[in-house]
Amino acid sequence: MNNLRLENKTLALTWLGALTALQIIFGRLTIGPSFLKVGLSFIVVALIGYYFGPFKAVLSSLVADILANVIFPPQGGFFWGFTLSAMVTGVIYGFMLHDKNVSWRRLALTVTLTNLLVNLVLNTVWVSMLSNISFITLFKIRLFKELIFIPIQTFVLSIVFTWLQKHNY
Repeated sequence: MNNLRLENKTLALTWLGALTALQIIFGRLTIGPSFLKVGLSFIVVALIGYYFGPFKAVLSSLVADILANVIFPPQGGFFWGFTLSAMVTGVIYGFMLHDKNVSWRRLALTVTLTNLLVNLVLNTVWVSMLSNISFITLFKIRLFKELIFIPIQTFVLSIVFTWLQKHNY
């Protein structure tokens, strides 16, 4: 369970702001073409969901997405669909991890939900709308990537949360 006590509102807001900034930075550290990006921001979103719950994870994801688009304007312009995807991801991590005993199975389920529902379905819809590439074509390409990354992201988050539990965070 979450052992880091953030009862002090100033401390909690500071941590949330720092994690939101990290979310923006990690969101920029990606590789691959726009329709097949791979990054590390899932780690920060998971931490925000774990420590702050679904409501604050949604707000953090909303703010991070908008600020990232203002600071680093994307080539194709701003699109609200990806902001919605970021918010849904925050909700999933918040509901699945906040005030819960975070086990390997819980992490696997959480990553599976975000990768399939958000990354595969929602983001494929948005990319298809923006690129005029058929949904089915993109879905087939992205399905392989998402299925590969479910165990990888689960493993990475398992390391992070094992460390947090070991050090009483």
